[in-house]
Amino acid sequence: MTEQAPQSHSPSNGRRAVIVVVGVAFLASLATLILALTASHGARQRDAAAITADSNDLHGVVSDWRAQVAATESSAGDQRTVQMAVLRKRAVATDAWKPRTPCGQVAQERLRAAMDIRIASLSRTTPGTVNDEQAIVDEALRVCTAQAGRDVEG
Repeated sequence: MTEQAPQSHSPSNGRRAVIVVVGVAFLASLATLILALTASHGARQRDAAAITADSNDLHGVVSDWRAQVAATESSAGDQRTVQMAVLRKRAVATDAWKPRTPCGQVAQERLRAAMDIRIASLSRTTPGTVNDEQAIVDEALRVCTAQAGRDVEG
């Protein structure tokens, strides 16, 4: 007579193995989700701080710009020519500032364009309509920040 070895695989052992595998996969997915949410939250906080810093820098540039524009507007003759040269240098210096965020970059570009319009307006004998540089910076930052995190067209 030959003896057969007892069966070690029962249906309940297979179910247990599946439950363990599914449980481990669930825990791994949950851990990945938590890590992704934590990283995303940290990135949003860093972006918010960087946008605030960009905004503060640009507001400082606009404040200095406005003072220089006022000095130029109140000057005459040769002094006005000197003041216009200073305005042009100040506008060009804006290009050297390094924004921390894409929103800061957009605001910088729009501010620079507004500065060029202001210079052109002041250069004419009859000044044209000029937009408020501060409002341009604020609007650029507001729109860009509101659109943050959306899919990029491309």
